[in-house]
Amino acid sequence: MANLRSRIIFTILLVAFMFLAVSCTNQTYDLVIKNGLIVDGTGEMAYKSDIAIKGNRIAKIGSIKENRALEIIDATGLAVTPGFIDVHTHCDRGIERVPTVDNYIFQGVTTVIGGNCGGHRYPLAKLYEDLELEGISINFGSLIGHNTIRREVMEYKMEAPTEEEMTQMKALVDQEMKAGGLGFSTGLSYLPGIYSKTEEIVELASVISPYDGIYASHIRDQAKHITEAIEEAIAIGEKNNLTVQISHIKLADDAVWGETERITNPVEDARGRGVNVFLDQYPYTATSSGFTSSFPSWAFEGGRDQFLERIKNPEIYVKIKDYIIERRLTSTRGINKLDTIYIANSRNYGEYEGKNLQEILLAQGKDPTIDNGVDLIIEIEKNGGASCVFFQMDEKDVEDLMKLTYNMHASDGGVQEVGRGVPHPRNYGTFPRVISFYVHEKGVLSLEEAIRKMTSLPAQVFKLKDRGLLKEGMYADICVFDLENFRDMATFKDPHQYSQGLSAVIVNGKIAVEDYEHTHTKSGMILYGAGKAQGAQSDH
Repeated sequence: MANLRSRIIFTILLVAFMFLAVSCTNQTYDLVIKNGLIVDGTGEMAYKSDIAIKGNRIAKIGSIKENRALEIIDATGLAVTPGFIDVHTHCDRGIERVPTVDNYIFQGVTTVIGGNCGGHRYPLAKLYEDLELEGISINFGSLIGHNTIRREVMEYKMEAPTEEEMTQMKALVDQEMKAGGLGFSTGLSYLPGIYSKTEEIVELASVISPYDGIYASHIRDQAKHITEAIEEAIAIGEKNNLTVQISHIKLADDAVWGETERITNPVEDARGRGVNVFLDQYPYTATSSGFTSSFPSWAFEGGRDQFLERIKNPEIYVKIKDYIIERRLTSTRGINKLDTIYIANSRNYGEYEGKNLQEILLAQGKDPTIDNGVDLIIEIEKNGGASCVFFQMDEKDVEDLMKLTYNMHASDGGVQEVGRGVPHPRNYGTFPRVISFYVHEKGVLSLEEAIRKMTSLPAQVFKLKDRGLLKEGMYADICVFDLENFRDMATFKDPHQYSQGLSAVIVNGKIAVEDYEHTHTKSGMILYGAGKAQGAQSDH
């Protein structure tokens, strides 16, 4: 009787096992991408295969029968890559206004990190709460900005913080890390961060160390003193055992063009002694920012009202003019700097948008002299300022820096609305430009290496769990594009143009772009840092 019972149990288990095996074999997937050229983000050679998605994860990579799919994307002749990750953006400024983030998703970007250059949306918990409620089309995380924290506590004081002020700032950094911040960023050529000393930043950065955060820095100088500026950033990270990210790396002065060792020497020395140092870079020879960094820092001490009072003094006005000439309008190579500075966006000078300083002066009936150019800069800043585009870099330097294995592609852009201003084309074209211009046309990078720098490397550096690779079990953030035709269309004169050749974008398993159209799906997630009280981000 006992033997009969054992045989019955064995038979039941065998049948159950066979049923389970058949069920697994016959599993139905939500979406299958067929016949694509898989560039998986590792840097290894591309290969042809299928990808199956179940829920928000990649369930299988291999040969998959069409009858197992609820929906199919035919990727024959197309590249299939992880969704691009942009670790240097200012999308926190506009993602609530444009939650579909069109100018990024049409580049194939599925994840953006905001809060860079020392500024973030404060308080972070409120921004995250609003975004969770509204929904977003791509994944979003944020750093905590030093300038924002300092301004909250000290406004625009030049002095070092008192003990009480330091305590308050550290408490705010801790608060923002617990809200889910990914790390701490500085903008040391911007107000009020420019007033801070290294010791202040070391102490504030110590707060993020227990949360495994990253230290990202817009360093103090990107020209003659760039080596010292990089060394400062490395020291801040090294003293706190933090990964260091040097933002939008460049040689932004023609006096140091060609001297990339000013960057590579300090970085590689630090990496050699075990410090995790990385870079990010946008693939253009022009920068973009406001005019405030062209002024001496003391001009803005105490805030804007104090600045307006100071420039009424003729002696101070002359000192400011001399500084701007040296800082912004001097060239060792005879370059006409008035011809290289364009107004991108200005609340009070809309008629200047898209024009350079020389064109504006000629339109005003003035001689395009350096003296008149400085007066124009001061006048614009006096009346609300402007966002500008500055042509400052050499193309060969851009290419040489791009080849560095520890350098990532990133835009330094923000959320855009079509037709508003004349912004830098990096807001629309960064990632397709790398592939079309620097991979295919110039051969600076292989396709596989370029994709690695857009996907798995940023995910590794910013500790974004289960993202950045096409691998079973990873989140299904995927980009599908035509290798021959994927290219940027945005130009400096006409930047509001989406890329061409993008076939599909999938964010957390949902199709966000299909047949070159935005589906308005909001399947993006907030990417919380380790300090978030309830742990890592949860699935929607």
